[in-house]
Amino acid sequence: MDINHNDNIIYRLSNLALTDEALNEVDLSFHLVRVQKEADSFYQSSGIQLAPDVIKWVKKSIIKTLQGLKEVDDTESKVFLVGNYNHEIKINDRIARFELSENQGLLDKVRKLTTALRTPDPEYPEKHTSFQMVKLTLGEQDAYFCYYRGVKKNSMRSSKKLMVFKNANQFVFAEDTIVDIGGNIDFFIVGDFIFIINVRNFEFAFDYRDHINEQRDRNLTEIISMPFFDGEDSNKGKFEESCKKYIHSRGLAQIKRDTLTAIQTNFEARCTELSQIKANLPANQAEQERYKKKYSTIWELFEYIDLDNRKIIFKEDASPRALLHFFADKIVKSFVTEDFKVAVAYEE
Repeated sequence: MDINHNDNIIYRLSNLALTDEALNEVDLSFHLVRVQKEADSFYQSSGIQLAPDVIKWVKKSIIKTLQGLKEVDDTESKVFLVGNYNHEIKINDRIARFELSENQGLLDKVRKLTTALRTPDPEYPEKHTSFQMVKLTLGEQDAYFCYYRGVKKNSMRSSKKLMVFKNANQFVFAEDTIVDIGGNIDFFIVGDFIFIINVRNFEFAFDYRDHINEQRDRNLTEIISMPFFDGEDSNKGKFEESCKKYIHSRGLAQIKRDTLTAIQTNFEARCTELSQIKANLPANQAEQERYKKKYSTIWELFEYIDLDNRKIIFKEDASPRALLHFFADKIVKSFVTEDFKVAVAYEE
């Protein structure tokens, strides 16, 4: 269901009045969670009992945060602006949406997380908390909100002490675990979707960077096994090594199956087009500069592709950037100016 649909729990919460009567319609449970990578369950949780006034405050905090996430759209309506999650690009003015059916590994972890919330462990070690989860239920719908933060423990050896008011006019040191609640929501889960606000913390919570690297490596292995990488100067090993160090190589994880197929199927046709572009270089010096500027993104590829033999050329000290843009199908032609540029951000 679209997050902006009238029946979606997120949209309903964002429009909820902050009255006691309206807030009482929402059920809340609060959980501390830690990641335990070596265990089959992956997550361990503890349910935390909150006082009634704290419960009300948390509900209000989440509703106000959701209201603050809304933006005015083209129709002058306040809505959630959402774009698809991208391994490589963080779109600052959008909430990133991840459909769980697209990734079985992530879906399994989300199921393990919700199972852990339903089955709290009485032996849960609070000091190892990775993040907090707040579950809100409105009618028949549930939403899970994540705050990626642990807990605090006030130590007698610390240079600062946390103090609480206790009894009549007496302050004492806070020796128990302190839970910092409220603040920015990192992501929330509704049904089969995760809506991501802080990409970094989303990746930490689900150990998702490992998945990105695995997907990058699978795509990279397939690309360097293609025929155009078997030339004497292709140096596929150096290319692979360089890509794994290069920050934008995360874009390799974003390449889908149909793009990988097209890379191999259409490589020679792209080489023919590149040869034609190079052959059409004007003789006049001034015109050459304008021509190269128009094709500046493509011109870089001439250093990396042997157009006569249809092979990749990669030198040991070279940057893989131009080839990564080429393989990720990011080189686009402007409709107005007809200049070729790299698509920095795009949505499907």
